[in-house]
Amino acid sequence: MFYTYILRSISHPEQRYIGSTSDLRKRLAKHNAGEVPHTSKFKLADNFVKIF
Repeated sequence: MFYTYILRSISHPEQRYIGSTSDLRKRLAKHNAGEVPHTSKFKLADNFVKIF
């Protein structure tokens, strides 16, 4: 099963990231660890997640 998710920064609400993955927990852990260059500078995963 694949998940589509949106991350949004509370401190930078105009910043959003849309992604998809088959392992949501692992992917969000990578976002939170700063291992995804696009989201690491805004700390998107720590603030808001919507899963579809």
